[in-house]
Amino acid sequence: MRRVWIALVALAGGCRGILGIESPIDLPADAGEPPAPPDTAPPSCRAWHPRALDPCTLGVPLPAIELTAGAYTYDTTTAGGKLFDDHGRTVVESPLAIEQAGGAAVAVLSIDALAIDAGATLRVIGTKPLVIAAWSTIAIDGVVDASSHLGVTDEAAHIAQNIQVGAGANAACTGATGQHGADARGVGSGGGGGGALQGLGGDAPASGAPEVAGGAGGAAIALPAILVGGCGGGSSGAAGTTATLPATKSSVAQGGAGGGAIRLVAQTQLRVAGAIHANGAGGAGGPTASSCGGGGGGAGGDVELEAATIAIDGAVTATGGGGGGGAGGSSRVPGHDGSDGAIGVDAAPGGTIADDHCGAPGGAGSSRAMLAGAAAPPAACTAGGGGGGGGAGFVIIAAGALAVNQTATISPPASIRPPP
Repeated sequence: MRRVWIALVALAGGCRGILGIESPIDLPADAGEPPAPPDTAPPSCRAWHPRALDPCTLGVPLPAIELTAGAYTYDTTTAGGKLFDDHGRTVVESPLAIEQAGGAAVAVLSIDALAIDAGATLRVIGTKPLVIAAWSTIAIDGVVDASSHLGVTDEAAHIAQNIQVGAGANAACTGATGQHGADARGVGSGGGGGGALQGLGGDAPASGAPEVAGGAGGAAIALPAILVGGCGGGSSGAAGTTATLPATKSSVAQGGAGGGAIRLVAQTQLRVAGAIHANGAGGAGGPTASSCGGGGGGAGGDVELEAATIAIDGAVTATGGGGGGGAGGSSRVPGHDGSDGAIGVDAAPGGTIADDHCGAPGGAGSSRAMLAGAAAPPAACTAGGGGGGGGAGFVIIAAGALAVNQTATISPPASIRPPP
């Protein structure tokens, strides 16, 4: 198939619309002279000046890594994190962790080069965001998954929980986390508000009889100076005394976790033919026989790409998850879960409701055209309210030369920083 490329040399032009590219953003220059490199640093560190990272402090990089077809996990919880395969065998372990502005730590993997082959999937989890600094090239033909995901852990009771939380998600989220819905007073608890990052989280409506409040969506933040994950959606209010088995009076629908945070930095070239995702998880639907509202969707996270030359003909997304649907009133029907953040340009749908009850559906997550998560529609009667959708995260690109294929997907639209 013939490939059509649109090139931006030194970011001189704005390639917007279908490509999802925004205008350049002026940032202050770094103050002061860089420290002298340690004796262990490669000589090339003096000519490499990535944003917010001094490569001369990283020492000699680890050897190049190629991940062939299969499943891998990078966990950032300890020091600079550990990469292991699907059998639990350690591929590489990094001792490097650095502090960002404000004291937030990030895990750093400093390597000669990185290649993720087609058929390979790298899950990125853990408590800290991840920076991969390659002293030559990065080639992504497989999938880098720093997203959070919701999964059903009890079919009969319809209990859905976050089964993967992206690296650095739900941290530094004051005001951006979706609020919890109010507990039921009679029948029906409030749904949770959607989480936020770049885009607002969707609100959850009031519901039940007597009426109880839904959670407000999280507040959006400005373009971050540090690497930060998305913020989670609020949980529904508790079911209360009207719950029947398998639900209990303390049953709630869990909010979706925000997407993770990952930064890929290459000294020469970074190529994305596969996919990089840091999407938020969907909100859980109300549990069976609970009359609970739905959980709010998690916001998209933060994907940052930086190199002298960047080429993208795959997908780069940081979208919000859909809110969960509210559970039924007099029936035992659960609400359906919201979908995890979309890997395309459309919004992740909110959880639906069955025909035989009157709970409210959840709001949709963000899309490339709409950064805010959608508010859930009002409940029709006494059942649980729907959860709000999660807002968009960030895709941030800094390149001396950038080429984006017309078939590529970037959602939300990328924010452009000056080239390194």
